Amino acid sequence: MKIEKILEEIFSLRNKSRRENIDDLKKVYKLLGEPCKNRKVIHIAGTNGKGSTSAFLENIFFYSGYNVGKFTSPHILKYNERIVSNKKMISDEKIQKYYEVVKKILSELKLKINFFEITTFVALLFFEEENLEFIILETGLGGRLDATNVVNSVISVITNVSFDHTAILGNTLKEIAFEKAGIIKNGEICIFSQNLAELENEINKKTKKSINVLKKYKNIDIELDKKNFTTTIKFEDDKKIKKFELPLFGKFQGNNFLLSYEIAKRFGISDKDIQNGINHLKLFGRFEIFSKNPFVILDVAHNEDSMKVLFENLSFLYKKNEVIFITSMLKTKDFVPIFEKIQEFSDKIFITSLKDVTYGMSSHEIKKEIEKFENKEKFFEKIVFEDDILAAYKKAKKLEKYKAIVICGSFYEIAKFKKLFENKN
Repeated sequence: MKIEKILEEIFSLRNKSRRENIDDLKKVYKLLGEPCKNRKVIHIAGTNGKGSTSAFLENIFFYSGYNVGKFTSPHILKYNERIVSNKKMISDEKIQKYYEVVKKILSELKLKINFFEITTFVALLFFEEENLEFIILETGLGGRLDATNVVNSVISVITNVSFDHTAILGNTLKEIAFEKAGIIKNGEICIFSQNLAELENEINKKTKKSINVLKKYKNIDIELDKKNFTTTIKFEDDKKIKKFELPLFGKFQGNNFLLSYEIAKRFGISDKDIQNGINHLKLFGRFEIFSKNPFVILDVAHNEDSMKVLFENLSFLYKKNEVIFITSMLKTKDFVPIFEKIQEFSDKIFITSLKDVTYGMSSHEIKKEIEKFENKEKFFEKIVFEDDILAAYKKAKKLEKYKAIVICGSFYEIAKFKKLFENKN
């Protein structure tokens, strides 16, 4: 079977709903031979920051001489991006090989699982054969019931907890924290980076070994470089002042870095090797400068908390109403706080379509949701509804009074824009 046909099969399962337990997945995992059971797995959950933390760790381990695998989602341009060994994407041949193995087990069990679950098993089989020293597993959604939770880990990481996917994970921070803390198994150590009682309480129920890096490290100071779009973090560790330069722009990246720093130190990695690792870091969609003429920023901010962080970054560079936004929404999001955040900063918003992805909506469907808002009139004054993201981009470029275009909303929004833009040019 050709890779195009295999990917078509896998992608066809994207709309399959999330399961209520992972017992079936544990059966599949066992029949597959429990791949990666005895590996050093670092399991990462959190509302925001998983991708940055994973990338920091991958680079630190790799450039310190370790063999390291990374499983992340979603991909930007190519499915293979999700499964990486020693900085190289899985080959089409390996995808085919392991998909056939998983498919055979599913057939024997007469079981159907979804896109992300299949991809997780393909990744675990691949990593086992690669004989890696470290494996970084990023949850897809939540944690407790996530497919990645079938495998044991040596360290669990929770970046933070805020409101996102409330229709699935719960309407309170306590409920969401419960789902995220579900990745902690066998009382393993959990490292996190948020001063939030709900999260600390849920972590403490699962393990007696936890570290909040925001409390462990003293005198944390994070500064942004507006010219080079980098971040400097200084902090005190063991009565010594440490300083690191991060090639990402955003104060919140300092928190993600501290998680990675704590883990690196646990494995005896030096400050020099940590800095060397992050010097090589390139990350799509995290305040990514896509173009300087016109000035275009791509950011995967997709919920109230990440939008707040995005606006903090933008406020260092621009005044109110100097920025145009191009965005879209998924059905699982809470629309009101996100749109309120955007309209506080900008008087021009283009709403596009993500109809072709799971939970995605067309601009018309989003319009119908906005019509339910109590203060819908003030939103409609600022919004242009345009399904075609490239058409929205062309219209935005013609509006000369603005200094920048920000494309945000989700990984899917950024991926769609990049793919269409690349194919057009």
